[in-house]
Amino acid sequence: MEAGIMEQTVRTEQIVSMLSRGLAEPRISVVGCGGAGNNIVNNIFGSCKKNVQTVAINTDERSLQKVNAHKKLLIGKDVTEGRGAEGFPEVAEYCAECAKDAIKDAIKDRDIVFVIAGMGGGTGTGTAPVVAQMAKDLNSITFVIAISPFSFETERVSKAQMGISKIKQIAKTTVVVENDRLLNVVDEMPLSKAFSVIDNSVVKIIDSFCSQVSLSFMNAFTEEVVQYMRADEKSEVVREQYMMPELVMASKGPAESGLRPMGQLGPIMQ
Repeated sequence: MEAGIMEQTVRTEQIVSMLSRGLAEPRISVVGCGGAGNNIVNNIFGSCKKNVQTVAINTDERSLQKVNAHKKLLIGKDVTEGRGAEGFPEVAEYCAECAKDAIKDAIKDRDIVFVIAGMGGGTGTGTAPVVAQMAKDLNSITFVIAISPFSFETERVSKAQMGISKIKQIAKTTVVVENDRLLNVVDEMPLSKAFSVIDNSVVKIIDSFCSQVSLSFMNAFTEEVVQYMRADEKSEVVREQYMMPELVMASKGPAESGLRPMGQLGPIMQ
């Protein structure tokens, strides 16, 4: 009985929250981790709906400055000096753990979180599992789109497999975009254009999902919202303000984060 009352209370609070926002759509965050993820977020930014927020996370300051996103997080500058994780996923993972408060703040209060990353490098491979876990801890429905490297990128394949394995243990819905499967389509193209085709494919997946889920969400809640409004409950409609791009430098020292000493992270730390 108590569980039923609690469930109804939570449901009522959700409806109140929706009414106060003046919309009946899910709040969605699209989080791009590392270079590949940032590129996709950049492509989404200009055309995304009001209920979709884009977040770019990177350890490479120069690359991040070129990205258009509602929120941009430069993590681990005290570790990498803003030059990236140099292919070391463990370094990027450490940077993400140190910046967990800033990352959680960037994706909090979201109904759905997409985490997008290229696998096989440093930042995307290392940060995506951390971000996915944070989204899950915040009770957001969490989807991960992991882009695997081409098979000829031999040095990246094993790292990618480890990263994807970690992600699948966290996110129930993980979509792996295999670059090799697109070779038939982009076989005659320069590699730069081939990557552009891959990025556009991921953008289409997200756009399609966001459109469908928004409609489904609205239909599912329409009856409850109407009933709530008929109960003569007053709600204040707050206009959603446009979110200006924001760059946050997020990092903590090892003593504050409680993680292992920096010297144990490999050659980049020396």
